[in-house]
Amino acid sequence: MKQLFHSTIASLAMAIDAKDQYTHGHVNRVQQLVMMIAEKVRWEEGREDDVEGLRAAALLHDIGKLAIPEYILNKPSGLTKWEIQKMQTHPEVGAEILKTVPFPYKVVPYVRHHHEKWNGTGYPDGLKGEDIPLGARILSVADCYDALRSDQPYRAAMSQELALEYIAGLAEKSYDPAVVHALVENIEEFETKLAETAAANPVPPVKVAVSSQEPAPDPDIAKTVFHDIASAHREIQAVYEISESVGKTLNVSETLALVTAKVGNLVPYDGCAVFLADPHSDQLVPHSTSGELTEELDQLRIKIGYGVTGWVAANNQMLANVSPAPDFASRPGLKESFQSCVSIPLSLDDRVVGVITVYAKLKAIFQDNHLRLLDTLSRQAAAAVNNALVYEETQEDAYTDALTGLPNLRYFRVFGDQELKRARRVDYPVTILMMDLDSFKGVNDSWGHRIGDRVLIEVSHVLRNQLRRSDTCIRYGGDEFVALLPGAGSELAESTIKRLQEAVGEHEVVLRRGEVLGVVLSVGSATFPQDGDDLDLLLSLAGQAMYQDKIRRNRDASVAILPLDLQAKA
Repeated sequence: MKQLFHSTIASLAMAIDAKDQYTHGHVNRVQQLVMMIAEKVRWEEGREDDVEGLRAAALLHDIGKLAIPEYILNKPSGLTKWEIQKMQTHPEVGAEILKTVPFPYKVVPYVRHHHEKWNGTGYPDGLKGEDIPLGARILSVADCYDALRSDQPYRAAMSQELALEYIAGLAEKSYDPAVVHALVENIEEFETKLAETAAANPVPPVKVAVSSQEPAPDPDIAKTVFHDIASAHREIQAVYEISESVGKTLNVSETLALVTAKVGNLVPYDGCAVFLADPHSDQLVPHSTSGELTEELDQLRIKIGYGVTGWVAANNQMLANVSPAPDFASRPGLKESFQSCVSIPLSLDDRVVGVITVYAKLKAIFQDNHLRLLDTLSRQAAAAVNNALVYEETQEDAYTDALTGLPNLRYFRVFGDQELKRARRVDYPVTILMMDLDSFKGVNDSWGHRIGDRVLIEVSHVLRNQLRRSDTCIRYGGDEFVALLPGAGSELAESTIKRLQEAVGEHEVVLRRGEVLGVVLSVGSATFPQDGDDLDLLLSLAGQAMYQDKIRRNRDASVAILPLDLQAKA
């Protein structure tokens, strides 16, 4: 009967331990440490049954964590007030579970009270000092020491010295001083025995291979139900992390990078690419890649309906364990590297917003579990990617002038401030040009607003084509435009102004019945830092210079914009 109890307890303890992704073997190490400490302190209970009860409690002390959600147990950051309250229920829950088991020795008190504190501030009952069962006091110290010496989701394992220093600092506060003394004085002996046990009985962690060629878990472990339990909890945690992570940003690039990273937590692959449709063509373009040969994967362009990825996008269906060769028509080097792939659509309401394709060097390595997890991830990722795309489109609309397609004043305010900060840090000049179409009101009055809009659109194209790629041109409002020229001093600004005015002056806006309009552009400039170091001040100075240019060139409302034949007569 004793052996039966031990076997049952050991199996239950392994199932509990399998739930934790980070501290595999924790309960076994705690049990060994508890029994070693118990030998060094005065064991008041003293009877064999009490010793056996402590031995069982050490294995079962975390059974109450079955009631704690995985996202709390494995959270990679600090817990909230409410999460802490939930976590603190596990000793009481564990005691309630074990209360129904007819143990032939004391187990429940040690489990219930292993988070009580020596000064009475612990939980669940606030016991103090020697009112806490000695077995629970021993268990508390052993549990803390092993936790400190193990990797946790929110920190790396502590060294032996730091762990002892931490526990010693809490003697007479959280822990029984006698128990702490027994740990500190005998730690070298304890660590040696723990290391010997670990070497004789290794407990391999359950993890996902990040490469298709990484060795599979030990077959004996893989066959056990405990591996299945660990895998199930790992999947739940991974899915939670995905939903939490992809909801943290509305930036498309960041969202896709997160999706790519999370795929690697679930599925072994050698290369991964997340494709989105190019709005200007019928091609799929990789926006995020990882694994091997990312430079080659970045160069892929796959026509919708063609190749594996293109077929998935066109048909909104997954393809698994197929040759990826059709994707690599333009990149023959990839054909030699990857032998199989899984491609799954990012589908939202039957609308495909993208495709995830993972590539492997081996054939047919993707299992049903991998496909199921990818399907789950793709549903969450599709919503996140769609939200990010909609947000960026909204942001682009908010910062874009609807008529000309140029950035607007709102965008300029944000971008201009950022550019000046960068210029102060790197110490280079920035020139702002203020531009105005002379007597533009006469165009609207004479030919109507539709023609006026055409003039603005065509002039915006001329300005954009005459500026450098690093320059930014915006529609400031009405018939006014502003250009920001990073790295341009006053000399370069003068040559740019001349080029802009000549290009605009030579441009002809063709009207009905063959009539054409000639356009005159007045321009003023101000340069950072010599003219000012504030965006509004530079805009004001550039505006003043523009009006001086208008006066100096002697353009007035009657002759600024006229049909070319009338200009000749004038």
